[in-house]
Amino acid sequence: MKPKVLLFNSTADDLLDVQAHLSESIYEVTAVTSQLSDISRAAISGSVDIVMAVTEKRFDQLFSCIQQINQQNPVPVIVFTYEDSRDVIELAIKVGVSAYIVDGLQAKRIVSIIDTACFRFNEQQLVKKELEKTKNTLNERKLIDKAKGIVMQRSNINENDAYKAMRKMAMDKNIKLVELSKSIISASEILLSLIHISEPTRRY
Repeated sequence: MKPKVLLFNSTADDLLDVQAHLSESIYEVTAVTSQLSDISRAAISGSVDIVMAVTEKRFDQLFSCIQQINQQNPVPVIVFTYEDSRDVIELAIKVGVSAYIVDGLQAKRIVSIIDTACFRFNEQQLVKKELEKTKNTLNERKLIDKAKGIVMQRSNINENDAYKAMRKMAMDKNIKLVELSKSIISASEILLSLIHISEPTRRY
């Protein structure tokens, strides 16, 4: 199945030559629109694989739309324009534009440009996933270490024994160690709250 392209066009050009060239390639233009709301709806719903935007204006609205897409269902976005302002280009990169092409919309080049943008997008997504994985691993390690400290304090045992006890309990309950750690931390916080409530108010 061909990757589906949504073509957003806010210029006076009908871009028929571009559409014809794409129809002969591995890509398929499934929708053409001048409405920004169509971009968000199609990309977030997963009905298109690539967004190609040809515009001379409305950058703030377009970039806001692209940012929303990247937060909910990222897809490659290629922007073709005549605007070469450094500020606009910088903003385009920040919101997640895969390729920003200035004065380069030529039918014969369109396929290679989309190919490059898609390859770059896929690599960026891999890096992003790896960073998220690393971040989650570090956060899980912090939770486990915190829970381990609670077990050590409550049971008066060393770090190694606390870890072994937690791992055994997690296996017995058939849950992940990090989930057990969250339960231990929550239980400890509840206990501390109850102790605090039950303590008589001191009068001076």
